[in-house]
Amino acid sequence: MKDAQSPVMKWLHLLVRNKMLMLMLGGAIGTYVRYWLSKWIGGQPWAQGFPYGTFVINVTGSFILGAAAVIILERLPPAHADLYLLVGTGFCGGYTTFSTFEWETLKLVRDGSWLYAFANVFGSVLAGFLGVILGVFLADLMFILIASTRK
Repeated sequence: MKDAQSPVMKWLHLLVRNKMLMLMLGGAIGTYVRYWLSKWIGGQPWAQGFPYGTFVINVTGSFILGAAAVIILERLPPAHADLYLLVGTGFCGGYTTFSTFEWETLKLVRDGSWLYAFANVFGSVLAGFLGVILGVFLADLMFILIASTRK
């Protein structure tokens, strides 16, 4: 049975150790999730007139990046640091939409929707920052709880 698993395990090990593949896989998944979530939110009746899809993606992307940074870069052994390429750089890079955020803000200004543009800029920055803080807090809390159950 060990021989049957050996090629699969070797392939998985090569995949995890190949930085370019980690970036591409994470980026592809993040891009697809961003597209799907943006379309779904944009199709909701409550999401008209304001770029809620981009807003939600920026905030959740900040949360994911904050949690991934703490878990992968600060809590896992250094041998696992390449996982950050998959999640932090790849997935979050494909998922977050900061350039889209900027373009949509400019469109709001061009349309004369200065209040929405202001809300988009300051709301995204504030909520994104709170997302990072919450991600870091919950990731730290998770490790504290895990450590307390091992005692």
